[in-house]
Formats: sequence, C-alpha cells, structure tokens
Amino acid sequence: MLASTIKLNGYNPFKALMFREYWENRRAIFMTPLVITGVSMLLIIVCMGVLGRAIYINGESFTLGEFIANMSQTEAQELSDHINHVLLASSAPIMIGVWFCMVFTALGALYDERKDSSILFWKSMPVSDVQTILSKMLTVTLVIPLVAIVFVFIFQIFLLIVGSLSTIGTEYSAWDLLWSSTNLPALILTEIAAVVMYSLWALPIFAWLMLASVIAKRTPLLVATIPVALVALFEGLFFHSSHLLMFIGQRISIRIEEKTHFVGKDFETIDAGTPLDILQSAANPSFWLGLAIAAGILYVTVLLRKRSSL
Repeated sequence: MLASTIKLNGYNPFKALMFREYWENRRAIFMTPLVITGVSMLLIIVCMGVLGRAIYINGESFTLGEFIANMSQTEAQELSDHINHVLLASSAPIMIGVWFCMVFTALGALYDERKDSSILFWKSMPVSDVQTILSKMLTVTLVIPLVAIVFVFIFQIFLLIVGSLSTIGTEYSAWDLLWSSTNLPALILTEIAAVVMYSLWALPIFAWLMLASVIAKRTPLLVATIPVALVALFEGLFFHSSHLLMFIGQRISIRIEEKTHFVGKDFETIDAGTPLDILQSAANPSFWLGLAIAAGILYVTVLLRKRSSL
C-alpha cells in the first residue's frame, strides 16, 4: 500500500504535481523542522550536561533534577496537571520556524517557476492551472505544517525522557509526575486540529501571498507587503480605523478566538481545548468570510497564471 502511494502509476496529474511540490520544497517540508528539532535537543543536552545549573529562579541556579527535588507536593501536582500544556508550548520554536517556511514557500510558489522557466514545461503537460495552484496551496497550508507535527511529537517524547531522567534521585516518580498525566494521542489530535484550523483561518493570507507570487517580476515579498501597507496607511489617515490590520492580525495570529489559545505566558493561559473545541471555531462567521475572500483571490491567481508564461 505504501509503495503504491509513493509511486506514480498511470495517469494521475494531481499526484504528479504533489510529487513536484515535494521535490521542489523538501527543505521546507523536512529539513527546517528537522534542523530546529535537532538544535533544540542539542541545546537542552548542552545546557544540562555542560552548563549544569541551567535553571535560574530568583537569582539562584538549579539543575533540572534539583528543581524537581525542591518542588513541593502542590507544585508537583500542578506540573503534573498541566504537563500537556507544557508539551504544547514546547512546539512553539518548531512551528514558528515552519510558519516562515509556509510564508516564503507561498511567495515563491508561482514566481520561481517563471524565474527558472519551468512554467513552460508544466504548461505543456496535461495539467490545469487550477490543479497546479491547488497542489501548491495544499503543500503550503497542510503538508508543511502536518509534517512538522511529526517532529513536534519526537521533541515532546524527548522532553518527557529528559524529565524522567531528572527525577532519578528525587522523591518523585517519573510515571506519576509526567507520564501518567500525559495524554499523547489527545495532544497529537489537538495539534493536528489546531494546524488544520489555523491553515483555514489563514487561507486568505496565503492566497494573497500566492497572488503576489504570480504578479511579481522580482521581489514577491515587496509586492505582497507594499499594497497592504499603503491601504492600511490610507485607512488610518482618512478613516481613523485599522480594520485591515486587525483582519490580518486575526488571521496570522495563532489565536483563533478569545476562548481558544495556543500560546500563553503561564500554565493557565496555555489552553488549546479539545480538538472539538478547536473545530467549533468554524462556526464563527468571519471564518467563512475569510474562505470566501481566499476563494476569490485564488480565482484571480488562476486567471493570471493562465495568461503568464515568463
């Protein structure tokens, strides 16, 4: 089954386009989360092994083992109760790096094929512009972040192992303190639901970046940002409002709605809810407004690509 999935058999243009996206963007898909995960693990190992006392509280330094040993029963229970939140917050470095990959992949999606003239080859193939743009959008908004979830999971397991080793010599059991309270299947489902819903909420932004990619002659980033800056400035000067910036901020932010948070400053504010809670954000009318705007932008993008060659 796996062999048939990763091989191109027969006439399947969309599958061929997805393979194309993989080969052209494998650094963004695999290498970036791999490097960030590896560097994060290495930093933790270096801090624990070389620096030793790498935790600073009120001017005093502790090793992780000493920090755990000095915890009160109440603090230990609080850590155990919120271990899923801690693991969720640990995904931030990987997902932030992947977000930049999504942005720059979208900016280069239709610009690079004109720059290297590969658009002439793909226009000669029996694939439509709709299929081409859809494959690129799926790669940016789903493939890249979902692959990153795998590396997030590996990093979270690594953190649990490091925490378990640090409990050796303390009165706390690694199972009671960490593993028994960790619901890894629910955590992964929550992260997948968050990625899918974030991609749908941010779809207008990535559609706009792709439109800039098909229009730009040299720097897609400037084509994407300058018109937005000018419109936002015009709105602020003449209407004394910032609706455009608020719209963009709502879509770019990892926060979907007021009751759903993905990043916070402490245990209490790190709350992604359940996967069902996250999916329920689709009931917000602005969610469907954003999808409609994204559909319109993508339609214009398809029309422009049909007319472009180089």
